[in-house]
Amino acid sequence: MAFSTWKDISAAGDAPAFRIFERVLEKPALDDRQYRLLELHNGLRAVLVHDHAADKAAASLTVTTGSMLDPDDIPGLAHFCEHMMIKGSEKYPSESDYHSFISTNGGTRNAVTGPPSTEYWFSISPIALAGGLERLAAFHCAPLFTESLTAREVNAVDSEFKRNWQNDARRILQVNKTLSIPGHPWSKFGTGNYVSLTAAGRCLGENVSEEAVLKDTRKRLLEWWRSQYCASRMMLAVIGKEELDELTNLVVPLFSKIANRGLDPRPAFKHDAWGPEHMGTVVFVQTVKDYHAFSLTFQLPDLREHYATKPAYFLTHFLGHESPGSICAYLKKRGWLLNISAGVSGTSRSVQFFKISGRLTLEGYLHYRDVIRAIFSYIALLRAAFPLEPYHFDEVKTMAETSFRFKEKAQPHTYASVLAHGLAEPYPPEWLLSGPYLYREYDEALVKGILEGFVPERGRVMLEAKEHRAEVVGEDVVWETEKWYGTQYAVKKLDESFLRELGEPNQNEELHLPAPNPFIPKDLSVSKIDPAKYPVLIKRTEKSMLWYKKDDQFWVPKAHVKIDIKTPLAYATPRLAMLTRLFVDLVEDALAEVTYDADLAGLSYAITNQIEGLTVSVGGYNDKIHVLLRTVLDKLRGLQVHPDRLRVLKEKIQREYENFYMGQPSGLSERYATWAFMPTIWTAAEKLLELSLITEDDVSRHRDELLSRVFVEALVNGNVTRERTLEILDVAEQSLNYRPLVPSEIPRQRSLVLPPASNVISRRRHANPKEVNSSLSYYLQFGEVTDVNLRSTLALIVHILREPCYAILRTEEQLGYVVACAQWFINGTVGLGVKIQSTRAPWYTESRVDAFFEKMGDRIAAMSADKFATEKEGLIVKTLERPKNLGEETVRFWGHIRNGRYNFVKHETDGDAIRALTLAEVIRTFNTLVRPSTGEQTRKKFSVHLLSQQLQDEPPAPGPTTIVLNEADKGTNTPMALFKSGLGCAPAATPVISAAFGEHAPAEARVAGPGRNHTALVPGAGTGSGPDTESGGAP
Repeated sequence: MAFSTWKDISAAGDAPAFRIFERVLEKPALDDRQYRLLELHNGLRAVLVHDHAADKAAASLTVTTGSMLDPDDIPGLAHFCEHMMIKGSEKYPSESDYHSFISTNGGTRNAVTGPPSTEYWFSISPIALAGGLERLAAFHCAPLFTESLTAREVNAVDSEFKRNWQNDARRILQVNKTLSIPGHPWSKFGTGNYVSLTAAGRCLGENVSEEAVLKDTRKRLLEWWRSQYCASRMMLAVIGKEELDELTNLVVPLFSKIANRGLDPRPAFKHDAWGPEHMGTVVFVQTVKDYHAFSLTFQLPDLREHYATKPAYFLTHFLGHESPGSICAYLKKRGWLLNISAGVSGTSRSVQFFKISGRLTLEGYLHYRDVIRAIFSYIALLRAAFPLEPYHFDEVKTMAETSFRFKEKAQPHTYASVLAHGLAEPYPPEWLLSGPYLYREYDEALVKGILEGFVPERGRVMLEAKEHRAEVVGEDVVWETEKWYGTQYAVKKLDESFLRELGEPNQNEELHLPAPNPFIPKDLSVSKIDPAKYPVLIKRTEKSMLWYKKDDQFWVPKAHVKIDIKTPLAYATPRLAMLTRLFVDLVEDALAEVTYDADLAGLSYAITNQIEGLTVSVGGYNDKIHVLLRTVLDKLRGLQVHPDRLRVLKEKIQREYENFYMGQPSGLSERYATWAFMPTIWTAAEKLLELSLITEDDVSRHRDELLSRVFVEALVNGNVTRERTLEILDVAEQSLNYRPLVPSEIPRQRSLVLPPASNVISRRRHANPKEVNSSLSYYLQFGEVTDVNLRSTLALIVHILREPCYAILRTEEQLGYVVACAQWFINGTVGLGVKIQSTRAPWYTESRVDAFFEKMGDRIAAMSADKFATEKEGLIVKTLERPKNLGEETVRFWGHIRNGRYNFVKHETDGDAIRALTLAEVIRTFNTLVRPSTGEQTRKKFSVHLLSQQLQDEPPAPGPTTIVLNEADKGTNTPMALFKSGLGCAPAATPVISAAFGEHAPAEARVAGPGRNHTALVPGAGTGSGPDTESGGAP
């Protein structure tokens, strides 16, 4: 490897001295961006990226300081610091300045605290990058940490903790941390809450005031920030359209001002987190949701210097495999396993673990010792197989190289985050881009050495269940309560006889190592053509429609195939909906062993049950994509239903549907609000009534009836010829072997429409008695999505409201951690939605939303022309943002196809419409459809109040025009069902005829010209629902 070289650049004018890395970075073959690595005089390292085609700029600053460096007496202080940092600096003192600037200029931002590091990132309009960098640098140079903000952000951290208090993943993670060596940094409570952040202040005395406690918290925060935040611990990534010299001139003066306090630039925490008492154990954990799961975890040694060989990641190839002979295949065959994964957790500077985990059936839970026995048998098999046959490493190495070679662009803020984190890794600067991906050499001794550490005495088994069986945990178990989340758990040592048995050589003849992968791509050639804006309809018959676009800008040897199989039998009744879901799950289950090799070779597939039928998706390297597609479709048509797998999947769906009602309140209330506008929705509770009655013969009959008469609509996008695209449709039609539907049979989704002056509230209780949060989803229906001016005005209103909604309702009023404002698209109608998850009652949070709308009405009315123009330009930047890769482009095209409008240039139309909007139009629409005081006779409001069972407040008496629906989940004559039966429907989607239809456009449309709506062309159209989206699967 060549030696790294740096060039010193002397100070000039206001620019301090710095260093530039002189060597060329190893980068993907398709990457046309330019890179420059800098090291500032204060130790901060930066990577600058010039992207001449960027329509979004971004930056990410990572600090190698996280929750593992929290003071022992103030858990969560690093997280609290992250909250406080971004809300005011000496240069920009306003609490909302940073958020407001980013949002107004078409961007987004976030910050994340992890165990070893904290990250701050934003994306923004390219012309506003300098302003974003100024603010990012300013709050790292001199944050204010104001006293007035302290109490509110302590509450915000506490609200975030309460949001996750019933989250099983968080609860289990904290149990694992608790079961570590006392005082080890890994064992800390990183999230923090009100109690943890004020505990030290309460030690000041018995009668200390809350004000004094919070002052002490702020004092400790300032001390900690000065002792832990340091320029030499910071890594910065900046992506912009500017040339590298210009980016350098932006970054160096701004970020050189951050103080270097001489701290260890890359603090590491590599000493063991577990002592002997923490290994060779089984931990039983009680969960909130009803499921069964296991994990087997081992500590890993310090592997920082082995970035070229990646030995632990290589082992995941075997232990997480799903092909015949694997742990997964064996356990599924026994009826014990639903899914499995194997991987490395933690960063190179943190404690790292190797974990094998999965979801179990009830039988798998009862046989958990046999599950663990099978895993150790496979480990013994692998250990005995050394030296391994060369193809194992060669396949992993080849696919890593192929993946890196054809790595596509990502969203700028995502890429900036990856780069900033990469600067903290130990590999040479030349390998900043390639280091995480490439396997450069094979060190079998090292791989074998790590595997030698995977012995029963050094492992930890964890078993998760809502209710543990006595025959599993034993009679002598002692239950304990984890301090922060209140999780019940029990620890037992694995008995010596079982440990000895687990350490024996493999005797299981059903286990074997993976065979060579037949899906490894060979043909990676790409043909280039002139760019086009959208796909073209190249075939239309009574049975199908086929859309096609050859990749003309990303130049990767990949393709994406989307196939909608439309049928009214998929969702006509709760029983049919349940049969369709079971059928899809059984197909995916039957394909698992075959398609895992395809997944490793860069291919993927999915089968989704929709209200209108099924969607089959296949994507990846185009060389073998037709092989995978035929495999999937043949299995879809020829599925053999096995009683044992049906039993397993019925159990899985039973738990999934029951657990649905235990989800996050904000997500549930939003789902309920969306369902209110969909004419036909079968709830989880309604479908569960059918589940136990379904037999394997029922599923087989449903398969035949479901696929006997359908309409197929497909999209092929990527490195595929027109001829091969037509062959793909032929494969679909031959595999499915179906007859066409009558046009009127093809499902077409529509939205229910509220009448003007509607003020409807739907109330129900959350199913989890321990959930402390309630939720409000507040929806204002605007009208039909085909109204270009209306949807553009809505988009601008939401753009204007988004930042102040967060600043006022979350930061100032402290209503809750989850506060959001978004556009909603529901089957052809559009509207404005606000969601709030809070410990306050939903009727109170709704009153605050009303007050917020009143305040914003005044603010919009007083908006200056310059401010209005800036808001419009920020939204236009978002609207015109181009897809960054082939996958994003496919998602965009498929959304336009599935919603039945085929408006492939909608973003351009909307951009023009937004540019033409006047402030008077926005004010008029806001006063008519949003503001309560002026829109009493014109607003169409629907809200869902999802109530915590712990909420004791009584709702106020409804007003004379308010309709309150008190909901239950079961039955056909619920208040919601009766209410919906009285509503009208918006029209179904009508196509926007354009040149995309080519010769298949109706004759009258070809005469009239492009851009015309036409109802005769497409007999059926798709659906879409939810906030900021126009696509979605069946509930």
